[in-house]
Amino acid sequence: MQQSEQARTGRVVFWQDVKGFGFLVCQQSQQKLFFHIRDFVSKSARPELGDELRFVPGKDKRGRPIATSLQFIEPHKQQTPANNASQSINLDYAEDVSLYFRSGFLMLLIIALLFGSLPYVLPILYIEASLFTYWLYQQDKAAAISGQVQRLPEESLQLYSFIGGWPGALLAQKQLAHKRSKFRFQREFWLVVFGNAMLIAWLLSQHGQEFMGRLALFGS
Repeated sequence: MQQSEQARTGRVVFWQDVKGFGFLVCQQSQQKLFFHIRDFVSKSARPELGDELRFVPGKDKRGRPIATSLQFIEPHKQQTPANNASQSINLDYAEDVSLYFRSGFLMLLIIALLFGSLPYVLPILYIEASLFTYWLYQQDKAAAISGQVQRLPEESLQLYSFIGGWPGALLAQKQLAHKRSKFRFQREFWLVVFGNAMLIAWLLSQHGQEFMGRLALFGS
């Protein structure tokens, strides 16, 4: 009852579909308010610029005003299951691409070890792994926003972070607001980052250099 008395209306003036957030301007106060996809009453809602929404004023954890309990004023704006399915993300394709990436990455790593050039190739490996890991986070975030049951395994995301993609993963977590609020995932992620740092430190140490020297069949 209290929510209906506090209900306001507003028009969407900004919407970032990948990240799942936007801004609306309240028609009663002309105030610009932040809103998130998770605050829609209907979990299949997909707002667009210019949509008129009914909402209840609220505050975030920092006490800043936001729009909550969001609903479309026009019923036809609600997405049907068929429309929602048409926006589904093909994660099978992402997993297939992951297989090709792993194969290519492993081949490049073996070649670098055989030629004794791993320390020089490491920056390239990190950049490739980071770009690919960021793309995987994008795909998984889009699947989460669309409400898909199928998601990328968290173990896969952590694996690509371990092989050098953690800078891309960290950037994706911040820019896409994805996986950063899950304590268990974050705990594992930082253990992966630590493990990767320790591995690189060992490879660049004297013992690591001696080990790579024994593997370098074609090095000078």
